[in-house]
Amino acid sequence: MAVKSAVVVTGASGGIGSACVSLLQELDFTVLAAVRSDAQAEVLPAGAKPFRLDLSAPARIDEAIAEVLSFNIPLRGLVNNAGMSSAGAIEDVPMDTIRDVFEINLFGPLQLTRALLPSLRQSNGRVVNVGSGEGFLATPLNAPYCMAKYALEAFSESLRLELAGSGVSVSVVSPGQTETAILKAARADFRELSTKSSGPYQSLIAPRGRMADRTGMPPARVAQAVARALTSRSPRARYFVGADSRGAFLLGRLAPARVRGLFMRWILGFK
Repeated sequence: MAVKSAVVVTGASGGIGSACVSLLQELDFTVLAAVRSDAQAEVLPAGAKPFRLDLSAPARIDEAIAEVLSFNIPLRGLVNNAGMSSAGAIEDVPMDTIRDVFEINLFGPLQLTRALLPSLRQSNGRVVNVGSGEGFLATPLNAPYCMAKYALEAFSESLRLELAGSGVSVSVVSPGQTETAILKAARADFRELSTKSSGPYQSLIAPRGRMADRTGMPPARVAQAVARALTSRSPRARYFVGADSRGAFLLGRLAPARVRGLFMRWILGFK
């Protein structure tokens, strides 16, 4: 009986991660599902192999890597999906919170990828980083997340160039607004800010909250793009999911700063 190849999925207990676990199992992969607690492990789709991973704690990441390798299953892919955001103005968000956002969205995935590259080389594997439209078009009152996702873009591009010819591909899946725990947390953050803040950023809070309240796409759409990146014979460098993601890319990469500013004022409802 042939041994199934494995895919590591971070942030596997909900949203995009859970959708990836279900779809990849349907595609006959063994899914090594990263969770932060036993409670999260209990809600994983049946058949997934859970392991504990706390991306905010570098020493714990080393322990998780050892556990992944102990499964002794050929590693086909790594899906860096776990994320965190924190709403608020740059002036107001605590530095410790900003550091946590970077640990979970950038430094943790970086450490995990570095450690698993030797295994991925052995199987001509795939690295799939889940980005965001806010990785190329920044929004107000969400700077830590935007900064980390911008950096994830650079990490992915450099890694892709360094691994060219190695047999390991690197893809970024760039979803637009998606119904995930991060989006739900952002909505709650903006509601809380609207009741507490009275400072110079007050006029931004309500319109920024309305942006977050817009209905997002189902996580299953993003999982389909992740699956294509893992299974295509010629994986793309980028997979857009949603018109808002593609539009953000075009604006962020091609439009001058003045046009981006006018667009953001329009989207926020300012004249």
